Amino acid sequence: MPPPLPVPLPSTPPPGRSVHWLVRMNHRNRTFFYALLFLALGAHFLHTGAGPAAWAVLVVQFLVYPQIAYWRARRSPHQATAEMHNIVVDNLFGGLWAGLLGMPVWITFTLFIGNCINVVAFHGYAGLLRLVTAMGCGLLAGLAVYGGRPLHPDIDTATSLLCILALTLFLTVFAHTSYRRAMEQQKSNARLREQFEEIRLLQDQLREQAVRDPLTGLHNRRHLDATLAEGIAHCGAQNLPLSLLMIDIDHFKRINDTHGHAAGDAVLQALALLLQRHVRVQDLACRHGGEEFVLLLPDTPLAVARERAETLRRAFEALRVRHGPEALSATLSCGVAAFPQHAGQPFALLACADEALYNAKVRGRNRVAVHGAAGGRQSTA
Repeated sequence: MPPPLPVPLPSTPPPGRSVHWLVRMNHRNRTFFYALLFLALGAHFLHTGAGPAAWAVLVVQFLVYPQIAYWRARRSPHQATAEMHNIVVDNLFGGLWAGLLGMPVWITFTLFIGNCINVVAFHGYAGLLRLVTAMGCGLLAGLAVYGGRPLHPDIDTATSLLCILALTLFLTVFAHTSYRRAMEQQKSNARLREQFEEIRLLQDQLREQAVRDPLTGLHNRRHLDATLAEGIAHCGAQNLPLSLLMIDIDHFKRINDTHGHAAGDAVLQALALLLQRHVRVQDLACRHGGEEFVLLLPDTPLAVARERAETLRRAFEALRVRHGPEALSATLSCGVAAFPQHAGQPFALLACADEALYNAKVRGRNRVAVHGAAGGRQSTA
């Protein structure tokens, strides 16, 4: 049996792991700024005649350390946290160098401002306390090593100019990096807004499809149930009438059996278009199921609803539906019920309109019947 494969330690990132944007950005900025500081402090070393050991420490601090900090943060399982620790170490080193060199003004100022920019950028004003604490500890340690010698706040002109150049270039690069990230964030936000709008439109389409009949494009029974209840509640509160038309195509099965289901679909679509042409903005036309349709007419008295039903009946009777070489024709029957005369509840009102439709069918089809009118519900026997 082969030995089990070794399990990688948590501190070792998996192969191909991406580097956090914060680690990449700070590595680039730190490498650039520290190289400029190397030139500035190198000029100071040349002016003061520093020995080989000091130059070796300078090389390690400002040329090697940025790569060590990057390597450490990149290998950490928590890269952003590790980079925050790197910033604290930067602050400590900044204070340490200021103390070791006897607090030259321009060098100290450049180290402080460079570290201040980083700390405030990632911690806000609250990070200033961390900066002062870390740089203060480093400064005290540097001054302890410096000893009791007099401080040297003044430095030569070349070092001062290089400090000014280093700080200017660092601030420019940092600002450009911030600008680029802000532009990327703006583009990302714009893409998110576009995606959100697309999702919203898709949701609207899905909601619309959920309440639409795919064949006729009219609203379906689910939407009717919700709208009828709201319509009755509104008309009841405003003391307004509301009428309901239940419409059914006469002998529809005969059309399907004689001409085929495609012909039947064409007749259904033709009636749907006719209903859409005859409804007002506040009306609602629905396919209730099969060849049955419902027309909801808010703020419409019973007498007006009956006249509109007769108009629809005559228009559909005169309609010729083209299906291939054939011109199909059909008639419809319609039952009319009204709120509040016949019923005060949605399903009761639908039942009244359905009973009136049944009455119209029994009385010979191709006619309009009002609920409760003479004739009543008759047997088909």
